[in-house]
Amino acid sequence: MLGYMKFISKAWKEFVQQGNINSEVRLEIADSWKRSKEYGVDFMNGRGNDAYGVSVESKIKENAELVSVARFIMEDIYNIVAGSGFALFLSDRDGYILDIIGESDIIQKANRLNFVKGALWTERAVGTNAIGTALHLDKPIQTIGAEHYGINQHSWTCSSAPIHDEEGNIIGCINMSGICSDAHLHTLGIVTAAAESIKKQLALIISYDLLNITFNSIVEGMIVSDDSFNIKRINDRAENILGITQNEIFKMNIKETLKDLNFDNMLSSSRQAYNNIECDFHIKNKRIKCIINAVAMRANHKFIGVVITFRETQYVHKLVTKVVGYKATYKFDDIISDNEKMKNVIKFAKKAAKSDCNILIEGSSGTGKELVAQSIHNYSERQQGPFVAINCASIPRDLVESELFGYDRGAFTGAVKEGHPGKFELADGGTIFLDEVGELPLDIQSKLLRVLDNNKIVRVGGTYEKELNIRIICATNKRLKEEIKKKTFREDLYYRLNVMNIKTIPLVERKEDIGVLAKYFIDILNMKNNDNIKVMSKNYIANLMEYEWPGNVRELRNVIERDYYSSEDNIIGIECSDIGDIKYKEIKDKDIIPIDILERDSISNALKFCNGNLVKAAKMLKISRSTIYRKIKKYNINNV
Repeated sequence: MLGYMKFISKAWKEFVQQGNINSEVRLEIADSWKRSKEYGVDFMNGRGNDAYGVSVESKIKENAELVSVARFIMEDIYNIVAGSGFALFLSDRDGYILDIIGESDIIQKANRLNFVKGALWTERAVGTNAIGTALHLDKPIQTIGAEHYGINQHSWTCSSAPIHDEEGNIIGCINMSGICSDAHLHTLGIVTAAAESIKKQLALIISYDLLNITFNSIVEGMIVSDDSFNIKRINDRAENILGITQNEIFKMNIKETLKDLNFDNMLSSSRQAYNNIECDFHIKNKRIKCIINAVAMRANHKFIGVVITFRETQYVHKLVTKVVGYKATYKFDDIISDNEKMKNVIKFAKKAAKSDCNILIEGSSGTGKELVAQSIHNYSERQQGPFVAINCASIPRDLVESELFGYDRGAFTGAVKEGHPGKFELADGGTIFLDEVGELPLDIQSKLLRVLDNNKIVRVGGTYEKELNIRIICATNKRLKEEIKKKTFREDLYYRLNVMNIKTIPLVERKEDIGVLAKYFIDILNMKNNDNIKVMSKNYIANLMEYEWPGNVRELRNVIERDYYSSEDNIIGIECSDIGDIKYKEIKDKDIIPIDILERDSISNALKFCNGNLVKAAKMLKISRSTIYRKIKKYNINNV
């Protein structure tokens, strides 16, 4: 080593005085000397540079995670090399010293060299040195004696290794420095291993942080237990669902919390998981209904615990209602009427919607009872909740109770083993619409009355009452007061349902709406078939007005749709229709409409439908653009 020290000292002098590089000088050192000279570094100096005036505190804060991890590793190394005259230094990726560990005498020497926190030790600042050169080359390097460019460092030996993140980016540098005479190759191996160890530790921390973020950001509650089913970890969502703190739940055993689940099966290989099981958490004398998944964890074929994920049953039900389409489509704006009585019905229905009272809608079939019910829901404070409609007349008698109120596991032969929610549970937070409520069996009527009294349901085969937040709207085409006299409908139930009463008006009593509704249905059909626009003739509308419409608006819509598609022309005339038993009127002179009037009306209607767009109107009428221009001029039609 002494011989090398003399050689490198002579080579350094020759370079700084004459600019000559001895061919025996290591290539990394020779190239670094050249860079140092180009940077204009003073070779008679070599002390750490603090001219840039950075804040030590801000640098440490900026690299807090690196400093924290590296500190533990540096302390471990120092405990091994203590007394050997070496100190450990940590820099950031820019070459600023962040941390130092060493004995007092070596630290004092380092201070005289300005080898202190906050000082800059790049090649550009102080010339060739282990930290600066390692960062420049992006590889470990050892510098001994006069290999350093600055003369003040010639009594030192330094070994440095860059520290990388998982993507290979330099994030810092670890250095081990001591007296030149104590130089040993093993110090380079130590810092290289330390840099790799810091990299792996940082990667673990990042992975752990990502795991924590993931653990707490998932929308489901999550609980992890050990092999004795003691709860060891719980995420924030689980705390919110269960209404409990981590300190409280850590004292619990998952077997005692989920009493209905057979966890002992997980100790055998026969059952590794439970999926989508409806189960109750027993927390502080309360039951919290959830849908859970439970998976056994095994390592080296040994059971080590359970991971449980869960959502509130109410949330899952809301998701189900969204997926299967339990929502109200219609609004009051969709109810078309020029009839004053019908307008008053709508006005009252809007008032009823703003209350939370039960509503009974009475009216004959086809008068739009469900249309009114959906409009009430969408006009109410519950518009964001589900709208679950059920036709009571369409359910087989032996399934009515389970369909409405659900059933628990094992309630009857053929029941789904996990149980099943009823329509009332699916409507929680929204509205349930019971159409044809007069068809409910008497025993179900009594159960419905109980729901109305306490807002709670009990599933078939169940013992637990579940509280619900729902609004009930019922509809019937029967005269329920007459059904009460016949003993087929409970009088007390009638009065509980009939808090707000709405009577829809049959179409025969609002004949002024026939033409309005017919045009509305035609417009809808034209929008669906915009390449074949059709209009109604006057005698067709007159024919519609003469019919009694026992099927009300529903029948009118069906007739309009049938005649629309039956008509081969753009004008739907009386010859297209055969409503009920109505016979066509005898054709008279007044029924004959001149072709030019029909042509003018067709062009005018097409222009209105197309908002004055001549090209589109011509296409719909199946005439050329030049023809429509000529006809507009001929009939003096305003195309705006």
